[in-house]
Amino acid sequence: MADRTLKILTIDDNSDNLVTVQVLIKEKFPNAIVLQAATGQHGLELAAFEDPDVILLDVVMPGMDGFEVCRRLKANKALCDIPVVFLTAIRGEKQHRIRALECGAEAFLAKPIDENELTAQIRAMVKIKTAVIEKRSEKRRLAQLVEERTYELKATKDYLEKLIGYAKAPIVVWDENYLATRCNEAFENLCGRPSSALIGHDVRPLLTTEGRDRLEAILSLQDSYHASELNVIHTDGTLRTVLWNFATLYDPKGINPVSTIAQGQDITDRKRTEKELLYLSNHDYLTGLYNRRFYENELKRLDTVENLPLSIIMADINGLKMINDSFGYAKGDDLLKAAAEVISKGCRSSDVVARFGGDEFIILLPKTTAEKTEEIVKSIKKASTEFCMEEIPLSLSLSLSFGFKTKTSYDQALAELLRLVEDDMYRHKIFETSSDRSKTIDLIMNTLFEKSRREMLHSQRVSELCAEIATRMGFTKDAINQVRTAGLMHDIGKIGIAEKILNKSFSLDEDEWQEIQKHPEIGYRILSSVNEFSEMSAHILQHHERWDGKGYPKGLKGEEIYLEARIIAVADSYDAMTSHRSYREGLQKEQAMSEILRCSGTQFDPQIVTVFISLLAEDTITS
Repeated sequence: MADRTLKILTIDDNSDNLVTVQVLIKEKFPNAIVLQAATGQHGLELAAFEDPDVILLDVVMPGMDGFEVCRRLKANKALCDIPVVFLTAIRGEKQHRIRALECGAEAFLAKPIDENELTAQIRAMVKIKTAVIEKRSEKRRLAQLVEERTYELKATKDYLEKLIGYAKAPIVVWDENYLATRCNEAFENLCGRPSSALIGHDVRPLLTTEGRDRLEAILSLQDSYHASELNVIHTDGTLRTVLWNFATLYDPKGINPVSTIAQGQDITDRKRTEKELLYLSNHDYLTGLYNRRFYENELKRLDTVENLPLSIIMADINGLKMINDSFGYAKGDDLLKAAAEVISKGCRSSDVVARFGGDEFIILLPKTTAEKTEEIVKSIKKASTEFCMEEIPLSLSLSLSFGFKTKTSYDQALAELLRLVEDDMYRHKIFETSSDRSKTIDLIMNTLFEKSRREMLHSQRVSELCAEIATRMGFTKDAINQVRTAGLMHDIGKIGIAEKILNKSFSLDEDEWQEIQKHPEIGYRILSSVNEFSEMSAHILQHHERWDGKGYPKGLKGEEIYLEARIIAVADSYDAMTSHRSYREGLQKEQAMSEILRCSGTQFDPQIVTVFISLLAEDTITS
């Protein structure tokens, strides 16, 4: 024991006793500080000021006895840890011991004091005080730690509550029975339910049946953290795909879940986009059929012995380009979609129908003989001939050319088979498209004339004027008929011009004029696709060229321009001059003749002007 730090307080009204005790203490603890008090009050004051390690207290003292001093010491929080040893020589020791213990004393020594017993008691009391102080200090430390941890937990709880409440991501917490204990507004919005309909309720009915099973399976794994995609059912009946992250707290044994917090990310739009991208990666966006990429993969997959005989059909829409040029790409797209529908309906569920590209379709028919394939082709062809597009004036029929071949041996090369299929299709197309295109030309002209009666009458007059000029110039009968037809069709390209421009009751603005100038090229594209009109198409293309090279669309001049086109130019201009418009009166015959003569050598071929003027002068032409 460190004697130099030992401090002992003796309280006794007998000075001899104080001296005796001091001597005994100093013999065993030479470095100890011995404090002395002759009264109880003085002893209390010294104890408060000196904080002794041990108090040796006499029982019988005047004024305030030892029991009262002990009670006051133990009642004082600052002094209660000082061990008290009673010293007494009076009889009735047992009763005094009881009273001493009731007052809180730690020990009792009888007088005369035994030196060894005193020494042992002092040592024991010092240990007791040290232990009590350490215990109290530890208790205070633990209390402080508990307070700090309690504060931290409260702060953490408040933070988590705010984090959950203000988080943009949906968050829900449930207990061991799947009953929701808290959730945030984002979760309410995800479910379409207020918190009152969620807190205290089972969260599992918010999921699909598959989702419930998966959730229970995940939590049964006894892992603290998990992630999974689960569909949440909104109150409007829609499903929201959510990527969930779960954190679960288990009981001390790590067996049963106590609480689970789930944070979600609504990926419905992302999943929809992924699905759309996956669809588009395998499908044609316009027709909804499989695309070429998917077809090529399927061709490899189906090229097995088990799928023999493997038949391939290729189909092509006749006249699609002409439809695009004449009625616009929107109508061409309608025709493509119609063809896709007709072809799909004619095929079986086991067949693979794909848009091969442009106006071509391809069909893979596993385990299908050539005879059965021919039946399917005939069925689709019949359906296509009965189909008509009512959206287009005068109804446009759907014309398809087919080719097909069948692979009966695994050793037969697919590349060779595809070449044969394509050749077969183009052979049929050569024989089938000519009449179809001629019909389409008739349809286009009739449609144009229905759009504008003025255009019909104008074309008829120009046709006759062209024939008159060609006759006077010595053309053959066939050549005269050809230029007559060209005159009738010279404005066929106006089928691609908006009806409001064609029938406009006042002069055209700059944009409308640029639009109308496109009709020679449109007409050329339409007619050049038909063999019987291919030569005539050049005449249509050039009928707005000028002799001086200032015309359109190519800026040709002189004899670079076809003679037939130069004839149409004169006839077209004359009829335009003499025709009445809502925004102007037509010129008289003589006025028109003067204008034609004025433009001879600039706008018109002088030779044709001479012939035309002579016809007008002879009154051969009455238009």
